Amino acid sequence: LTAKDWSDYWIHEGINTFGDALEVLEFAGEDEYLKTFQRNALHFDNKFPVVQGKDLDEEAAYIPDIYGKGAFFMHSLRFIIGDEIFFPALKEFATSPAYTYDNLVNTEDVENFFSKKYGSSLKPVFDLWIRSIDKLQVHVKRTMDGYLVNFDNLDMELPLQIVTDKGKQTIKINKKGTLVKSTTLPVIDPDMYYLTKIIIE
Repeated sequence: LTAKDWSDYWIHEGINTFGDALEVLEFAGEDEYLKTFQRNALHFDNKFPVVQGKDLDEEAAYIPDIYGKGAFFMHSLRFIIGDEIFFPALKEFATSPAYTYDNLVNTEDVENFFSKKYGSSLKPVFDLWIRSIDKLQVHVKRTMDGYLVNFDNLDMELPLQIVTDKGKQTIKINKKGTLVKSTTLPVIDPDMYYLTKIIIE
């Protein structure tokens, strides 16, 4: 993969770093793979977006987060899309002549490619985690019937892992919210598939 602009260098650096985590997944298993991202996320600077826009020089573009946060974004994308779609798509993207060798690739190309495979636009996800320094803001509000869980800053439905009194489950959450019934306070994203900010009310 060859990026089209300095601001798109996260594509090959982030995906290559994600490839290192896939080696952990293959040889050490899912738990160690998850721990890799849980540890790495503690070291993100998150001072500048991974994609800062055009007209950058090399020094401005080569921030540490294009490696670690770029890889974490691919980890999140895997969870959102699901393995059955994600892994064949990733292989196609990394090997297709349309995206390799003499064909330069930008972030929009990545977004459009994975959106097509997913069957729905992933632009809100790219905008949140790649084009900004925001985290997914998850709001948990206690009600008479349980807990209303919603996204404050993402207008898109995503799977969210939640631990309730019934154990760990994955639930579809959006901006409108989903009622989660539990006698205990839900634990949000315990395996850390996303970079989150959690608000409990």
